[in-house]
Amino acid sequence: MFHPDRGNVLAALLMAGISIIVIGFAPLKLFWILIFPAVFIYWVLRSRTTVGEDGITVTRAFGSDTSVDWEHVDGIGFKGARTFLRTTDGRSHSLPGVTFNSIPRLAEASRGRIPDTVTAAAEAADGKMEVIDRDGNKILLTQEQYQEHLAEKQASQENPKD
Repeated sequence: MFHPDRGNVLAALLMAGISIIVIGFAPLKLFWILIFPAVFIYWVLRSRTTVGEDGITVTRAFGSDTSVDWEHVDGIGFKGARTFLRTTDGRSHSLPGVTFNSIPRLAEASRGRIPDTVTAAAEAADGKMEVIDRDGNKILLTQEQYQEHLAEKQASQENPKD
């Protein structure tokens, strides 16, 4: 089960405290400002994404819940800080509580149905060096490849082309 970070409740309480100070200047006109922190706290506590054997269930604070069976899951995607579930029929559903950093947990919970690209990329880069080539592109090289790269670079400096 994936929830929005519960630390957001602390931020909402801080927002409510500041709102109370503002409301103190005109309580009869500004009492409604406390609705915003309350709605935000409700969203944090209610929204979640549940991954199980049957599929993925999205529980929304506002709106209807959505369940998608594994055979209808096409993949996940990211747009800014939001994570989306794509279905085989082309629809997308926001996944509350799922971030890019939670992909390894999501892959484990889905039992490999959603691949763990974060860990795979980290393992592929393990022990490699990042080098910027002549075109300004970053490339990963093993120690042996880096030594060859240095030798080629040194040879090209010793024998400049006219």
